[in-house]
Amino acid sequence: MKTRKLLTTLLIAIVSMMAFSGCSTKQSAISDMQALAYDLRDNSAYYTISDWEKAASKFGKIRKEMTKHDYTPAERRQIGELEGQCARYMVQGIKNGAINGILGVGNEIRGILDALGIKY
Repeated sequence: MKTRKLLTTLLIAIVSMMAFSGCSTKQSAISDMQALAYDLRDNSAYYTISDWEKAASKFGKIRKEMTKHDYTPAERRQIGELEGQCARYMVQGIKNGAINGILGVGNEIRGILDALGIKY
């Protein structure tokens, strides 16, 4: 009887952890996008070529992670605002010439902006 109760408790604990970790991953993607938006806001004026490459790569990875989850309309709005903030700083980088000469990252950022429907 004790073994059965222990197994039941363990099963409940495992299911609870799985449910919690799913929410955590969903929210962590939003948090990652927010952190990137803040980093771009605060530091993009000083970015090197390498920094722009990392930022573009991180943006793409976060967006890819977000496609794995279902978000509420309120969460989608928040994500859209964060993506818009990131895009704004990327556009400023393009306009300032910081990434114009870099074909790889420049084209990647342009592709991201095109996908978001943002004119630059």
